[in-house]
Amino acid sequence: MVVSTAITDAIYSLNDLCDRFNLRQTNCDRFFSEWQEDLPILNELEKVGVARLKQRYDYQRLDGLLLEGTIQVTVVSPLLELAGFLDAPYRMHSPYGITLELDDSEEMLRGFIDMLVIQKQLWILVIESKRTSISVLAAIPQLLAYMLASPNAQISKPSYGLATNGDEFIFLKMTHDDAPQYDVSRTFSLFPRQHELGKVLQILKRLGLAVQKAP
Repeated sequence: MVVSTAITDAIYSLNDLCDRFNLRQTNCDRFFSEWQEDLPILNELEKVGVARLKQRYDYQRLDGLLLEGTIQVTVVSPLLELAGFLDAPYRMHSPYGITLELDDSEEMLRGFIDMLVIQKQLWILVIESKRTSISVLAAIPQLLAYMLASPNAQISKPSYGLATNGDEFIFLKMTHDDAPQYDVSRTFSLFPRQHELGKVLQILKRLGLAVQKAP
């Protein structure tokens, strides 16, 4: 009998995920160059939009850590709109159920991700912060697990991911060859006055271009 387990209950650490699915972090510095190179220049409307999002975020953040729903409404959805992901040719699916089946095992991992956009190649995961601040790095194992189940795993296309807790953003890339590999960007911050939300928008737009050009 196949046992169904929630991903959040079965994947406890990055090492656990890597061992279960033969996943490895690449040593190649060029593997994930998309978050650093050929970033599009933001136009004036996009710069104004970023400033408005930061102002709105700061106002909501005054009362403490933001819950998942508030992060979605005040930051993530408006950011995706600025990046152009809510219009053609992109399609958004939310929530999105995924399944991972372990080799030589009767265990099946199931989970739901908050948002899936860009022709199933870019995964967006929002972490819910409650009483204590949860680092965005804590989302990496779960987001990688979702990316492993990407439909692109069957067609050798790369997948990209973005995780955020409202205060921080981090990007991931995964390739789905015989041995799946991944790499992670540095963390970008929204909380301080000298925030990096504009850079986050640039990277999102760059990944959108990468997905459109993918064969």
